Amino acid sequence: MISVNHNGIRRQRGMGMTGMLIVMAVSVFVGLFAIKVGPHYFENWTVAKIADDVANNADLMKQPRSKVYRYINQAYRTNSLWDLKAEDTIKLKKDGKRGYIVNVQYEKRANLFHNIDLVTTFDSSSDPDAAQ
Repeated sequence: MISVNHNGIRRQRGMGMTGMLIVMAVSVFVGLFAIKVGPHYFENWTVAKIADDVANNADLMKQPRSKVYRYINQAYRTNSLWDLKAEDTIKLKKDGKRGYIVNVQYEKRANLFHNIDLVTTFDSSSDPDAAQ
């Protein structure tokens, strides 16, 4: 005769409704966060790539600041970064040897929900000497 242990079955019931709701709420929050912040990081990768290209272009670095910004704005349009302006995202600091030091400095804001905003701040430098 086979004996069935009823106490063992009661202990193996699984996750309750409260646990499932908590897991779902956390999953929705993490997903919403990723959907809101992810595009900012992809956009920043493009901006950093453009800044590196500009910093490695020795002829462009010897041009006036307005021409460098015009070149960056054109690169933004080519990469569909319509809401960014070069003057607001990339700082050019005068350097005697290279012409300019290129720094990416800007922040993006996104509404997470109701009155809670996410702010992502980006701050990096492009060093043409590191690429060589």
